[in-house]
Amino acid sequence: MTEDAAELILVLMVIASALLYRFAMPRLRRPRVPVRTSLDLEKVILVGMMFCTMAVIPFLDMMVPWFEFADIVFMDEVAWLGLLLGSAAVWLFWRAKEDLARCSRRPVDSGIYRYLRHPACAAMLLWSLAQLLLLQNWLAGPAAALTFTMVYLLQLPREEQRMLERYGHRYLDYMARTPAILPRFSRYR
Repeated sequence: MTEDAAELILVLMVIASALLYRFAMPRLRRPRVPVRTSLDLEKVILVGMMFCTMAVIPFLDMMVPWFEFADIVFMDEVAWLGLLLGSAAVWLFWRAKEDLARCSRRPVDSGIYRYLRHPACAAMLLWSLAQLLLLQNWLAGPAAALTFTMVYLLQLPREEQRMLERYGHRYLDYMARTPAILPRFSRYR
């Protein structure tokens, strides 16, 4: 695998993920009644940053020479590992959305949610690692990992708190038996 091929693969994975999310995944069942929610500016900014670091920067790295000064020695084996992690990230993201759409009860504790409370967040972690390994650039590579860390530290605790407020002890029990983003390799209950 060449450096250009690795960059192209990462961009194609971004496009495949977007198409999969838009067309292949079932719609989440939501009430038809419009619900007014307050705009979470921090969440909007973090999602925008994630989009920039996971989609725009790899595309720019592939198309323009702006990031070439930060390239490190390209290692083929590392890129193949990045391809494997990126494929796992796309699958995990798809599986999380599919299981969320199929489950009528909340909190969701079946499918991939049996093993991870936040599989979409775990997919973002895998994606950021894949980007680091595929781009092999000390500037463009870790950009997604930095924004993932910000999402993990700022948004995940808020999401956990919202779920606790909504579902109470049921979510507390779910938290006790299910890890957040890194699966346990011991016996599952």
